Amino acid sequence: MTVPGLPGWSAVAGVTAALGALACLLAPLLLRDRGRSAGLRAVIVGALGAAGIVLVTGVAPDIDPRLAWLVETPRNLAFLALIGVLLSAEGRHASLTLLRPMLFALTFAELAHLPLMVLTEWFRYPQALALIMDMAALFRMIFAVGMLVLIHNLFAGTEPEQRSRLGPVTTALVLGWGVELNLYALTYLSGAMPPAMLAVRGLAWCAVAVLLYRDGRAQPERRFAPSRSVTFQSLSLLVIAFYLLGIFALDTALGAFDIDMGVASQFFAIVLTMLIALLLASRGLRAMLRDAISRNLFRHRFDYRAEWLRFARMMGEQGRGAPPVGIRAVQALAEIVDSPAGLLLSPDEDGHLALAARWQWPDAEIPANALPADALRAMEEAEDVLALDTLRGGDAAPIAHFVPAWLLDDARAWLLVPLLLDGRMAGAVVLARPAFARKLDWEDHDLLRIVGQQLAVHLSEQAAQRALLDAGRFDEFNRRMAFVMHDIKNLASQLNLTVSNAERHMENPAFRADMLTTLRNATGRMEALLARLSHYGAKGEGRIEPMCPHDLALQIFGALPHRGRVRIAPSGRVPVLADREGLEQVLRHLVQNAIDASPPQGEVAITIRQGRSEAAIEIADSGCGMSAQFIRSELFAPFVSTKPDGFGIGAFEAREMVRAMKGRLDVASREGEGTRFTIRLPLAEPAAEPAAEPAADPAANPGQPDRKVA
Repeated sequence: MTVPGLPGWSAVAGVTAALGALACLLAPLLLRDRGRSAGLRAVIVGALGAAGIVLVTGVAPDIDPRLAWLVETPRNLAFLALIGVLLSAEGRHASLTLLRPMLFALTFAELAHLPLMVLTEWFRYPQALALIMDMAALFRMIFAVGMLVLIHNLFAGTEPEQRSRLGPVTTALVLGWGVELNLYALTYLSGAMPPAMLAVRGLAWCAVAVLLYRDGRAQPERRFAPSRSVTFQSLSLLVIAFYLLGIFALDTALGAFDIDMGVASQFFAIVLTMLIALLLASRGLRAMLRDAISRNLFRHRFDYRAEWLRFARMMGEQGRGAPPVGIRAVQALAEIVDSPAGLLLSPDEDGHLALAARWQWPDAEIPANALPADALRAMEEAEDVLALDTLRGGDAAPIAHFVPAWLLDDARAWLLVPLLLDGRMAGAVVLARPAFARKLDWEDHDLLRIVGQQLAVHLSEQAAQRALLDAGRFDEFNRRMAFVMHDIKNLASQLNLTVSNAERHMENPAFRADMLTTLRNATGRMEALLARLSHYGAKGEGRIEPMCPHDLALQIFGALPHRGRVRIAPSGRVPVLADREGLEQVLRHLVQNAIDASPPQGEVAITIRQGRSEAAIEIADSGCGMSAQFIRSELFAPFVSTKPDGFGIGAFEAREMVRAMKGRLDVASREGEGTRFTIRLPLAEPAAEPAAEPAADPAANPGQPDRKVA
């Protein structure tokens, strides 16, 4: 091929070729003593040197174009060897196995130029020469496309943390072979090398030499480990490239021999394209191709890192739209072997395995006892995945006698994966037959067994959390039962006191009226206790509303049997926000405790004070008092009581009820002087100025006690 006679572009091409050749020859000299391995350094030096020679011969006017064309072959093979060395860096020659057929094909395409140039000596008429050079250009285009695919595989298969250090060499190779592909394509279309592209070619290879020199100054650690997806993409790109170039070459051959297929050729191309599309759309064919590539091109069938990340991502999925954990467990196992559906069997109350979840298998009929106890024991002893196809024949393994009939009769059932936890069956997964049911090898069995163990842990944790939630509900029920029992004890004490007073004052009409009021109140409190017990799971079921605590205290303690023991200090109406029933229960408990702690004739004082934003309800007695240590560590501890028949729940319940009303319960006490409990509740309407506090009663305010806030 000759360069068209355009003096301007030819001169520019000569200058850029000289610059590129100088750079390609100078870079190896500068890299000769750098710290790379001798083999890699020799390949880089040889490739750059050959590239420099190609640039010079490509623009030299007195050199046979066929010789210049052949000179490119050593350069191309040298760069192909460079990529091969980079792919097998650090002794990872196994990674090169999957690309070895492609390397051989590109080597053959490049060596085919030698017989093509020999044919030009035999066929000298113009049509034959043009056809031979077009075929040579096609081979060079195929080589350039293959080089770009290999460069893509080199970069994408490198570990992410090493890609930044691989950037200069991949950039140089993409730049050089991208320009070469465009040069060969334009040469094929125009029949000669365009001088403008030759000028661009010289600049491009000058940049290639600079980038390779920069890369050669460092000594990066590269590890090539192409993933399955990268390999599939590379092979797809290569197949598409060869398909297009094949159609291109067929069209050229038919045109050279004046063969016109017309509509028939177009129809044939359309039918072929549709056939290829249908084959690629087949799920079974894609699975078979993936299996063939994984089995023949990789050391291991699975990319274990990718499988583990996928499993962790699927089982850790959260949110409202996430499937239940049982369905996710089945899907995690099914995607390993491309199974389209599956069933999860988990233990029932009798220890048998029953259906717990199904994924994309709605028509499967599973009995209530899906896997009986003898099948579980057999699978625990086998500790392996059961391929059901091998258990359906006449020479099946002995374990086939324990597999239930519904599994063997369903032709869609393919695998039975045990979920083992500490050697015990925590469940099992039945996988449906995929479109391409391949024979499982040791890697399949190991991965399915390990993932099954992890799923057993996940499912066991879920069961433990569910049991813990149930235990928490029972604990809440028991706690409320303790509260109710405590209140029933107080009611029993009140009724007992009423009965004992009735023996002495039954003839007194005022006593009978008070007794009826007391019995009516006791009945109401019993009904309220039953209502609280029926709502044991609710939080803060009381209704918060404005109320007057002074009126409530008069209603509770203004009649017998508290008359004479409880004194309610006069106060104005102080509306607070509280639960009337809950506040009544708190007051009854605190007043009863104050009465129990006071001497027989001692008096309990109730004083209500109003602040700027809250009201204080004080219950004070002159009893034995409490120590600071007792208040701090035992007073509000549940189930701790100083009374022989006490439950130890009253103070704790009172504090929790006050907190539920957005208030707090304070206690101040000193041993031998008495105790004061203060209930602080928010006002219904905050006051502009605090009301004047009445003078403290000595009996209601014993000494200056040490204040302890609960």
